[in-house]
Amino acid sequence: MNASTIIPSGPRPARRSNRPPGSPPLVLIYGLLALPLLFLLVFNYVPAASALYHAFTEWDVGAESRWIGLGNFKALSVDPVFRQSLWNLFRLGCFVLIVNLSVPFLVAEMIFHLRSERARYACRVALVLPMVVPGVVVFMIWKYIYSDAGLVTEGLLALGLRDWVYGWLSHPKTALWAVAFVGFPFAHGVHALIYYAGLANISPDILEAAEVDGLGPIGRIVRIHVPLILQQAKLLLIITVIGVVNGFEAILILTEDGGPGYETLVPGLYMYQNGFTYQRMGYACAIGLLMLMFLLAFTISLNRLLKTERFEPGRRGT
Repeated sequence: MNASTIIPSGPRPARRSNRPPGSPPLVLIYGLLALPLLFLLVFNYVPAASALYHAFTEWDVGAESRWIGLGNFKALSVDPVFRQSLWNLFRLGCFVLIVNLSVPFLVAEMIFHLRSERARYACRVALVLPMVVPGVVVFMIWKYIYSDAGLVTEGLLALGLRDWVYGWLSHPKTALWAVAFVGFPFAHGVHALIYYAGLANISPDILEAAEVDGLGPIGRIVRIHVPLILQQAKLLLIITVIGVVNGFEAILILTEDGGPGYETLVPGLYMYQNGFTYQRMGYACAIGLLMLMFLLAFTISLNRLLKTERFEPGRRGT
């Protein structure tokens, strides 16, 4: 018999565990992990699956749901109120995208160009402080600002511009833009800090090389800063679009029903009204599904169109 085939006698050595001594048992670890996963499944994925199914049903509150296939979507395609909400969302979204992507970038650039590190830190703290105020409180303050006794009306009257005074949230010509200007001057703290983090991550060698090449401040911003923070800009673009499409809290608080008429109605608020005011849950689920499909298509398309690579010295980034 070959020596290499001899089986050693005696007990086999125990397998060494990589777990540190004193660590909790695996059963406890997996049990603790299973609990949040269970809550996530019950309170997130099950309702989402239910909404997906009921989007194809006629389901009124208190009644049995009835499968109607694409009936809700056919009704939406000829619903003039839904069309008006889409048009309002388009106008509101264009304005919000422009100001949310441009103003925070300018704020981040101003902070980045401060020479004092203490001043930069103070500015970052000043941007974060307003975030502790609940959004509902902010909307209530703006509702008072737009009221007949608010700052806008009183300021115009003090300047003798009585003809410029409107019912800012009740006039069809001003209601949507009054909602759009909530949050002025649009220096959103999170957006500015994300831009600032991208600027702070730029290698000093790149900035010094640009200065040696004779690029001025505007040239550095256009040819160095902007290409190297495209990843941050893409993130903010996705976050902003999701917030605009899904958000309706400001309109609900400021106008209550998307008025005057349907001038400030958006699909999110129309979905809320159908579900909890008109008790048409199936119709509301169909609106929510359309919003979900749009956001998925937008996010996937944007990720494919705006592909960015990490910049490395000696390599051109896209």
